[in-house]
Amino acid sequence: MDAIVIGGGHNGLVAAATLARQGHRVGVFEQRGQFGGVADGLLHDTQSFSPEVVSDLNLCPHGLKLQDPAPVFVPSREGHGLLLHRDPDLAAEELGPDAEPYRNWRAFLDRVLPFARAQLDRTAPDVRGNASLWPLMKTGMAFRRLGKKDIHELLRVGPACVDDYLSEWFTSPLLKTALAAPALHGTFMGSRSPTSTATLLLHEAQVSKEVVGGALALVGSLVKACRAGGVELQAGAEVRRIRVEGGRAVGVELADGSSVDAGTVLSCIGPRRTLLDLVAPEQLPVGTAGHIRKVRVRGTLARLTLKLSGPIEYACRPGFAPERSLVGEHPLDLERAFDHVKHRRMPTDPPLDIRQSGGEASVLVRCAPFQLEGGWTDARRSELTESVLASLERYAPEVRSIATVTETLTPADLAQRYGLEGGHEMHGELALDQLGPMRPGLELSRHLTSIEGLFCGSAGIHPGGGISGRPGRLAARAAQQG
Repeated sequence: MDAIVIGGGHNGLVAAATLARQGHRVGVFEQRGQFGGVADGLLHDTQSFSPEVVSDLNLCPHGLKLQDPAPVFVPSREGHGLLLHRDPDLAAEELGPDAEPYRNWRAFLDRVLPFARAQLDRTAPDVRGNASLWPLMKTGMAFRRLGKKDIHELLRVGPACVDDYLSEWFTSPLLKTALAAPALHGTFMGSRSPTSTATLLLHEAQVSKEVVGGALALVGSLVKACRAGGVELQAGAEVRRIRVEGGRAVGVELADGSSVDAGTVLSCIGPRRTLLDLVAPEQLPVGTAGHIRKVRVRGTLARLTLKLSGPIEYACRPGFAPERSLVGEHPLDLERAFDHVKHRRMPTDPPLDIRQSGGEASVLVRCAPFQLEGGWTDARRSELTESVLASLERYAPEVRSIATVTETLTPADLAQRYGLEGGHEMHGELALDQLGPMRPGLELSRHLTSIEGLFCGSAGIHPGGGISGRPGRLAARAAQQG
């Protein structure tokens, strides 16, 4: 093979299809029995998937269909809740006095986010001492074109907590919660944590269209694109070791003892697992090993799957069954939930990100600590299940009569099933010191390693994110350039 891709998650499939379209013979080795990674039965939102990847891989002929993201409903115990559209015109009737501020806020984002999106779709800038200054100068000039007012605003609010920032714009706690909650995905932060506004802007920069049929439909399209390009897809094939000779990656050794040769090895599993578990210690510089061990991977995500005999409806708005909903009424509810993470406690009243369709609901539970005091056991898993149902029942009183829990995945379960160190769905926390050229380090952020021919392209590498495909695309481009 010309190239081996380790990991058949969405980034691995994107990387493989990208290399195949350039004429390379590519093999993908996935440890699990199916492809998709966290897009297969864990994360359910696809609105961050890169339009550039869709275009580059020509995914639409492979069955991919796109649509505007569904609005999110935030129920309340008093009042009628809030149905939030991204489009200010559609949102106006629900927002009342916040309608005009929301329109102005969206206008601000429309001005500044194209700059941010451009950075997400490019290789991270090389800020090492011997690097050319020209790419940084071009980025600086593009930033300067935003204008003094918007530049000042970005510099002012970047270090702020998202609760304070949104309170400058809006009065409705439901609106602020709807906007703040996605900003905390993949972080180790609450709504009162400094720099959480930066992750809000990062989230907003990534949102585009979503895939009709959700994450599984996306995975299906990527698998078809790979097969159309001649990619050899092998599920149930665990890579035990990356073979390195003379400082260069020459292939992999599988768990069954067989070896596969290739001139390029591209790992789309976590960077810590790649370099600390698959590469022999003597092949890795001491400084690189020391740095990668410091990357923080404290997961806070759990998931429940519900089988529904009828749609989930909320007491505050009878007869309405939203596709997407967020349980959490106030930004301080997000902060209180994070307190449980900090103190390693079982969450009570955790924020719930719910998506229902086709007689099933996916419930993502935020602020469930991987490092739970006493550890995760079957009894603690049942305790988490009851906590989630009790929290949901406060807003949807009939939920126990229509919903059957078919599976509960704790952060420890996620770590085992998906190979996620620390149970972290992005292979590394989103934080200012773990973003851009620092995700997860000055060399690795550019998808390069100290080993020639070995590249990294998981969500633990710039630009991170959930189901975006960007790291896989950028890693494949880095591999093509050698």
